[in-house]
Amino acid sequence: MRVFMNFSEVRGPYGGANSFLRALSEAFRERGVKITSDPAAEFDVALLNALTDGLDRNTVERLADRGKPLVHRKVGYRASGSPDMRSISGGIVHGDRMQVEFTPYLSHTVFQSTYSRDVFLQSGFDGPYTVIHNGVDERVFNRSVRRWGFGPIRERAYWDGAQPLRVVVSTWSTDENKGFEDYRTIDRSFAGRRDVELSLVGRVPRGERFDSFRIRPPRRRRALAALLKRQHVVLQLARYETCSNALIEGINCGLPAVYLDSGANLEIAARYGTPYEGDLDAALARIRESYSEIVRRIAANPYRISLVAAQYLDVLQRACEGES
Repeated sequence: MRVFMNFSEVRGPYGGANSFLRALSEAFRERGVKITSDPAAEFDVALLNALTDGLDRNTVERLADRGKPLVHRKVGYRASGSPDMRSISGGIVHGDRMQVEFTPYLSHTVFQSTYSRDVFLQSGFDGPYTVIHNGVDERVFNRSVRRWGFGPIRERAYWDGAQPLRVVVSTWSTDENKGFEDYRTIDRSFAGRRDVELSLVGRVPRGERFDSFRIRPPRRRRALAALLKRQHVVLQLARYETCSNALIEGINCGLPAVYLDSGANLEIAARYGTPYEGDLDAALARIRESYSEIVRRIAANPYRISLVAAQYLDVLQRACEGES
């Protein structure tokens, strides 16, 4: 199968979509799929992502003129992109409306969550679709470690009930919707605490200073995974996320989640953590009570690229065969 994808990989720690599409492309190639980002190249089916690399209705129409099926992976723009893409008219986010306009040219649509599906249905989308949650490369984001980077593989260490609980936020973006208002409040309320260690890996708004959070610079995926495996809990308070890669990366590294019930966070993490309701201490108390049970559940979580790639390939194959 030859697949066109409007995706040019950005090396380094740059965004959930970039991380996911890189892992998906690698999984496709390992299964014998030929990937091209050249719209003039021959392909059997196109897997289009959101509005990536300037994708618009005219481009989609030209691709459809090739006579090949188009599958579109939609991303909600309420918390992504430029102010223009986020602007709302008639209750519909502009970036979402642009994607809805692709519908006449599509064979199939993939939503990353039922939350995203519902947003787009309310925005006027009407067409065949499948919901496929994101996945991460489980060869990188997993619960296995090697001592000093070599030697036999063993399972990572977990919170032992006595040591300080290490809580991590992971975000490449400095956007306020990533939860910074709540992180500021938490930073103040946890000043001087020794029973909880807070860290944030990624980026913070320019000029921002945190005292309780230890700020760590962005990391490439293997270094990020290594850091996550030394933590005990992932804290994800982002709003309107279509399907948070940061949350899934943490879960796959064995971290119970404290999450804000916004966007798809509850849908993704309900079995693997507890909601944040304005009091991190209360949420962490619930995590402590069920820590071992949550860790056991995490072992069977479905957010792995090997499983997710198979679902995408099934959709692409059905599109090639003329099925909607």
